[in-house]
Amino acid sequence: MSTAVYTPLPNGASNRPELHGLFDSIRIAPPSIEEDAPGGGGPADDDDGADGAKPPSISDEGLRKEIGLLSASSIIVGQVVGSGIFSTPASVALLCGTPSMALILWALSGVFSLGGALASAELGTMFPQNGGMIRYLAHSYRRPRALVATIMAYSVTFFCRPAAIAANVAIFAQYFFFAAGRQEFIESKDYLLRGIGAVTMTAMMALNIVSVRWSLRMLNFFALVKMATLAVVSVSGFLLMVGAIERSSGTNWSRGFHGTRVDAQSFASAMTRLFWSWEGWSNVGYVVGEVRNVKRNLPLSLGLAMTTLGVMYVLANVAYFSVIPLEDIDNGTLLAAQFMDKLFGKTVGQVILPICIGLSILGVVMSELFGGGRLMYTAGKTGFIPYGAVLGEIHPRFGTPVYAMVIIWALSLIFLFAPPPGRAFDLLVDLVQEGMWYFYALTAFGVILLRRRLPNYPLRRYRSSLILAFMFGALSLALGVLQFYPPATVPGKKDPGVPYYLAPMLGVIFMALCAIPWYLRMWRYVNKTGIQLLAWIDDEEQHVLRMNRTADADPVS
Repeated sequence: MSTAVYTPLPNGASNRPELHGLFDSIRIAPPSIEEDAPGGGGPADDDDGADGAKPPSISDEGLRKEIGLLSASSIIVGQVVGSGIFSTPASVALLCGTPSMALILWALSGVFSLGGALASAELGTMFPQNGGMIRYLAHSYRRPRALVATIMAYSVTFFCRPAAIAANVAIFAQYFFFAAGRQEFIESKDYLLRGIGAVTMTAMMALNIVSVRWSLRMLNFFALVKMATLAVVSVSGFLLMVGAIERSSGTNWSRGFHGTRVDAQSFASAMTRLFWSWEGWSNVGYVVGEVRNVKRNLPLSLGLAMTTLGVMYVLANVAYFSVIPLEDIDNGTLLAAQFMDKLFGKTVGQVILPICIGLSILGVVMSELFGGGRLMYTAGKTGFIPYGAVLGEIHPRFGTPVYAMVIIWALSLIFLFAPPPGRAFDLLVDLVQEGMWYFYALTAFGVILLRRRLPNYPLRRYRSSLILAFMFGALSLALGVLQFYPPATVPGKKDPGVPYYLAPMLGVIFMALCAIPWYLRMWRYVNKTGIQLLAWIDDEEQHVLRMNRTADADPVS
């Protein structure tokens, strides 16, 4: 049994974290710079914990390192691939005016998203503990008193993540009812669908609590279903492209770029849809403290997953528009279903495909629950949210942050049942994405800031492209602002019935309101008690730099 290499404790102290009370945070052990130490995530830990090859090592946070390359990739795929790639290409092509321009935008958005993902990988290797963007923003924007990270912590843990879980779990059953030929349940049984979603979410959360290993296996299964479904579509696209399958008569590719829409409204609306089809790669950053051999598996999983999905997404678009003329697109029907109907028949298009999409959405929910519990855990443990001693507690048997996960589950139930059917629930779905654009942009810019402030940081085991990081950050910021710009109309889409600016305005208002708990927590509480809740930020950096200087001054002979 090995011990952590760099966890200095006072004489006579135990190795348990010191708790200062319910309102205080747990004192965080700084990360080790001993990359290949036993139990430290070195080469000996390359095996995927979900495969059960050997007992997992324990992180500095007390969590089991059970996530290997396969499971890390599954977490990314599980969050990125939902129902978007099976429906979004239709609206994107209609907004662009031609499939050729849509294909170019799919490729460009994939490259920029890869840049954002690899920027996140750099930050994850620098700060290899759970928390993802909460931790990255805290290190990048330390003043005034980690305002940016605090707003992100409250926005995501109390709103964005539980609302996203509720939005996804409420609709997955629709696809199974559709496959069973019971469309009447989709149209008139809203609360039945929500009830099914609540039971399913509760079962998934229970699995997340009692077994990390089986949760990862479930994520691997869902990722396999997603990739297999995408593979059928994308391989068909490749065969159509090389002429192995005869194309239907149409003018999609022969028209080239004739008819392309070049107005700013169409471009902004198309890019918004495209970037949200790529969104979800950040989820692995929330659990990076449980990833084995972070310096290898984090960049590799992000690079492999995003590159593979990029190729498959482009081939899927080639497949769709090689079979379905732009004029025949029914925007009220899944484009993938139209494609499957034409190529493989109605059984595949109207039974098998909906089941696969329903499972795909369940995979998103599973990934959101897995990462969401770690988000709440980190927000409490790092001092952003009160009751850090409770939220940061790890169950001695299960090795999971039980209380944090239960709170995420409870908040998701509230968002699932509180909004009435119709426009209110649709507005909730739109609100999920508002605000995240700004956090993505600030995280990407944070890579550039930290390159200047900490140019030789020892734990920076991977360097991303600063050009791609800047481009991703700039585009994310622009998309956040463009939410206030009137969107282009998509033929066949219903009028949402609410002003286009309502969702982004409410998102900005909610983020502004998060300044209230920031003031109460980081100013009033700190000034009153004298407890330095944010001391861990400087401690993490200085500890690593100090250990590196010590290692340089006293090399092992």
